Amino acid sequence: MAESSHRHDLPGAFGSVLLIAIGVAALVYSADFSDLGAVFPRAIGAFLVGLGGLYILLVALGRTRAGISLEGSNKRRLGVAAVMLGWAFALPPMGFLASSAIAFALLLVLAQHERWTPRTAMLYGASGAVVLGGLYTLFKLVLQVPLP
Repeated sequence: MAESSHRHDLPGAFGSVLLIAIGVAALVYSADFSDLGAVFPRAIGAFLVGLGGLYILLVALGRTRAGISLEGSNKRRLGVAAVMLGWAFALPPMGFLASSAIAFALLLVLAQHERWTPRTAMLYGASGAVVLGGLYTLFKLVLQVPLP
């Protein structure tokens, strides 16, 4: 009996409950959207609810194990989450390109473990410009998604 209690991932189950709540909220709030505008939020909401429910079922059946602690910097992980949250809030006032360029630069600073060299900075800057330009072109011109 004691062995099976060590196999349950209760923090994972709690996280699944939170994701189910987010999925339900997406489904509820997408009811006010147009049919076309609601496709993505409904698909993601249903995905979150379905997978969250599946994981809770696996926990109840004892088919999960408690998570192991990860190596690495929790400060960097929190930094990534903070940058992504800041990017989401910066999108409307700053626009897609400006907010994305700033977020990209901040994420590079967080992810770079070695010393920066001028060559590395130029290579990362150029690759970032290509990626952001490609995404902007794809969303704005090809898919005609209205970007802020």
